[in-house]
Amino acid sequence: MNETVDITKYGNREYVRAVLGTQFEHMPQYVDFLREAGEDVPPTAAERGTHRPTNKPLPYEYYLDPKYVPVEIEKIWKKKWQVACREEDIPEIGDRVAYDVGPLSFLIVHSGENEYSAFWNSCRHRARRLCGNKPEHGDMVQCPFHAWSYDLKGRLTWVPRHEEFPKASPETFSLRPVQCDTWGGNVFINPDLEAGPLSEALGVMPSHFLDCPQEDRYTAAWIKKKVKINWKSGLEAFLEGYHVLTTHPSGMPIFGSTYTQTDCWDDGKANVSRLITPALVPDGWVKNDIHPRLSLELFCNTYGLPFPPEDRGATVADARAYAADETIKLHRAESGVDFTGRSISYLVDMHQWYAFPAHFPWWGEGLSWWYNFTPLGDSPDECVMEIRWLRPLAKGAPRPALPKCVEIDFHEQGRDYPETGQVGFIMDEDMENMEEVHRGMKAADPAVARPILATEQEIRVRHFHEAYIKAMEITL
Repeated sequence: MNETVDITKYGNREYVRAVLGTQFEHMPQYVDFLREAGEDVPPTAAERGTHRPTNKPLPYEYYLDPKYVPVEIEKIWKKKWQVACREEDIPEIGDRVAYDVGPLSFLIVHSGENEYSAFWNSCRHRARRLCGNKPEHGDMVQCPFHAWSYDLKGRLTWVPRHEEFPKASPETFSLRPVQCDTWGGNVFINPDLEAGPLSEALGVMPSHFLDCPQEDRYTAAWIKKKVKINWKSGLEAFLEGYHVLTTHPSGMPIFGSTYTQTDCWDDGKANVSRLITPALVPDGWVKNDIHPRLSLELFCNTYGLPFPPEDRGATVADARAYAADETIKLHRAESGVDFTGRSISYLVDMHQWYAFPAHFPWWGEGLSWWYNFTPLGDSPDECVMEIRWLRPLAKGAPRPALPKCVEIDFHEQGRDYPETGQVGFIMDEDMENMEEVHRGMKAADPAVARPILATEQEIRVRHFHEAYIKAMEITL
């Protein structure tokens, strides 16, 4: 029978904290750590980023001033490829959902065999949204206001009292399309019909996911959290591991944030970046206080793995090997997917990717999450963070039903919803910071109202600022 480790006490910031003034003489980055440990280095991890972003921090006014919201809508949300939903959200032909971003709304339709279409979510008659907040299904799209009807490709098929609309025809009044494409089980849209293809916007990222296909996964948990922050400061919190020291003390015995590797790629068309953090490696801030055995116990408790025998976890290497072996067994038992032969890195470590403007897919089984950030309405002070837990699906296995999305309001916490589990707990830790950052931006002295960014730890934030400044055509 497994023992239970009380992980809650590790959420106490007084338990694991760095000694004031602590600095590091030698702290290898992720790939070097693996090599020093004698572990196999995944080829994707060994391929380092090729871009060094400029150091032009974005002034806080771009997070706070309402005048920039319509500019962002025009220059980013109407111009960039963005995730609208996952294919599993609309699995049958005729299924459709609305994708809302700021004041915009788009209709995403499963329009044919392995085919998806997207349109401005507005009836050509008098602009009524064609799809509301709940998924819909049918062999045609009919406006609930006056019954104007369209086929699944957006073509106008019926107008009641057609004689009163002499110019109404499929050629003149069909739905207005936007670009639509898929990658990794995600349905992307781009309202700009002149924009380059999705493949250009994703850059090197798809090549790194060839051995971790996101389309062969299903949503096991789904959360949408409304937050009183700007969408940019929300996603920036997940572009670095520098905040783990005080934000996620419960994770410090398990994940070595100080060994984190960051990489950026930018060819002028794609802005993508990556963060990799090892698991079962006590964080450098507390490594002298945490034995590898304790790291292993906490990891197993958190991930639902068997409590380790007394002779396991004497070293970091043994702790990682045990956790990797048990992870293989867990997936084999739960899904039938066999990860035998995969690297320890793939099985237990955190590999988080980001594609501008707002999407975060994760590689591997360590944390197989998925994030998306979108502005809410016309306010610079509100956004939605969408989180999914994507589990592997065995080849040929039926896809489980999509779970109900847990929608968490502004004033609510993830821990108010037990079904969110550890995801909700970790999310709450981040939300506490993000909302105070937004308030702090408003409280900053206007003379110095911009961030100070680290050269390496926050290089991905620098890259985001660089991409944003370019997209918005800002001169700083």
